[in-house]
Amino acid sequence: MQLTFWGVRGSIPAPDRDAWRYGGNTPCLELRDPDGQLFILDAGTGIRDLGRQLMSEMTTPGLAANLLFTHYHWDHVQGLPFFEPIYFQGNTLNLFGPRPQADAPSSLAGVLHALFRAPFFPVATSALRASLPLRELDPVSDFTLGKTRIRTCRTNHPQGAIAYRFESRGASIVYATDHEPGNAELDQGLRQLARGADVLISDAQYRPEELGAQKAGWGHGSWKASAELARAVGVKHLVLFHHEPIRTDFELDHIVVQAREIFPATWAAQEGMRLQVSRREVRLETRSHRLSPRAPVHLPAHVEVESNGNRVREEARVENFSFQGAYLLSPCAYELQQPIDLAVPLPANGNGHRRRAETAGELRLRGYVVRAEALTTDSGWMGIGVIFPGSREAQAVAQPAAPAPDSGAPEPGAPPAGTPDSD
Repeated sequence: MQLTFWGVRGSIPAPDRDAWRYGGNTPCLELRDPDGQLFILDAGTGIRDLGRQLMSEMTTPGLAANLLFTHYHWDHVQGLPFFEPIYFQGNTLNLFGPRPQADAPSSLAGVLHALFRAPFFPVATSALRASLPLRELDPVSDFTLGKTRIRTCRTNHPQGAIAYRFESRGASIVYATDHEPGNAELDQGLRQLARGADVLISDAQYRPEELGAQKAGWGHGSWKASAELARAVGVKHLVLFHHEPIRTDFELDHIVVQAREIFPATWAAQEGMRLQVSRREVRLETRSHRLSPRAPVHLPAHVEVESNGNRVREEARVENFSFQGAYLLSPCAYELQQPIDLAVPLPANGNGHRRRAETAGELRLRGYVVRAEALTTDSGWMGIGVIFPGSREAQAVAQPAAPAPDSGAPEPGAPPAGTPDSD
C-alpha cells in the first residue's frame, strides 16, 4: 500500500513560516492499495491540493475514490467544498462516515448539505456533478472494499469519532486520529485495532503536560501516549499526527527525538511524506525542502549524532551548501528526521584545499535529515539531504577544530569510495 500525507495539522490550518516544513493543512491522507484502489482519509484543507493533483492526472472524467471520515468536526471536513473532482460528472466519490449516535446526532447527509449551505458557502449541493453514494458505519465495523479489509473502532473524542485499520496483502495501516487516552473501554478497543500493525498513525496533538487540567476532555492525545501505545501493541512504525497548530517545525523535531526514546521507529507526519507499506518492509520518502540556491562545494566534514547514548563523530563530504540546507556524501546511513550536527573545517587562510591540521576552527550547524538515498555508484556511500532550522534555532559557531589524524575524509574533489583515500 502507498500512503501520502496531504494535511497533518489539527483544529485549524497553520500557514505559519515556522510551520512550513511539516505543513499547515488540516487532516487528509491518500491511500492506494496494491490494486490501485483509492482511499481518501478525512477532508481537511489538505484535500484541496490532492484534488488538484487527481485532476491533473485525469485525461477524461471517471475518477473512482472512497472518502472515509473519522468524524465531522470542522478540521476534518472543511476542505471538501474545495475538492475539485466533486464538481465534474463522471466521477464517483463514495462517502463513508460514522452513523449518528446519541452523543453525535449528525448524519453524513446532514453534514454534506451543511457544508454547501448559505451563509457559509456560495455553492449548493445541486452544483455537485459527481456521483456521491453515502454509507454510514457503526462504531465497530468490519467490511471489504475490493481486496482491502477495513475495520473500525470508536475513539475517545467529543461527539465521537472512529479509527480505521486497512489490511491488504499482508500489510496493515491504522489511522487513529483524535483520541484522548483515559477511557478504559475505548483505549482497549484501540489497542486491539492497532495490535501488530505495520504503521500506526496516532493523535499526538499535545505535550504530556498539556493533557492535565488545562486540556482534559478536549479529545486529543500526546506524543508520549502515542509512543507508549505503539510499544505496547507491537506496531512496527509510528507516525505522530494531528499536530497542534501552534507547534513549530523545531518543536516537532524535538518531539520526534523524545518519542524515539520510547519507540525508536517514530516519525512525525509532514505534508508530502509518502510511505510504501508491504508485509516485508516500510519505506518512507519526504518531499524536497530546498529553500534557496546552494553553492557547489567539495569540503571534507564530520557529522555528529547520538547513537546508543554515545556521541559519535563520522566522516562526510559536503557537495552543496547554504545556511538553509546542504547535501552530503557519507559512508553512513541516517534516518529521515534524524537530528545531526554538521562540522565543516574553516581553513586558516581561506584555502579550502588546506589539510585539516591547518584549519582555524570549524563551522557547526544543527540540522535534520530530510533525504537519504543510496548513490548509483558502487562506492557504498549515501547521499544525505539536511535542512537547517531558521536563524533562531540554528547553531552556527566557529570554534577551534579538534586535532584529527590525517586519514579519514577524502581530499576535496575526490570521488566517493567505500574506503576514502588518505590525505
